[in-house]
Amino acid sequence: MRVLAATLAVLLLVAICSQAEADLRDSRIAELSQKQETFPTSCCFAYASRLLPRSMIHSAYRTSNSCSMPAVVLVTRKGKKVCADPKARWVQEYLEHLELLEH
Repeated sequence: MRVLAATLAVLLLVAICSQAEADLRDSRIAELSQKQETFPTSCCFAYASRLLPRSMIHSAYRTSNSCSMPAVVLVTRKGKKVCADPKARWVQEYLEHLELLEH
């Protein structure tokens, strides 16, 4: 009877510890995702001074709202990232063109 009670106690202890470890991992993952939301992955501090040929642009995305300067990042076919003014007419046309290609 004592062996059975000891075995049950050990199993209960293992179950409690594994649950606590899983909760700790979940809280660490949540903490990391909150930090990533707090710090933007990329911001622009200057815009491209000239228009890029549309044929060079592979994709585009907007920078985070937490950046000090709003921008559109144009990604070239070679993977180079170029910051552009989102209010510039040519940038808006490129975004419209890329959006049409997606649909």
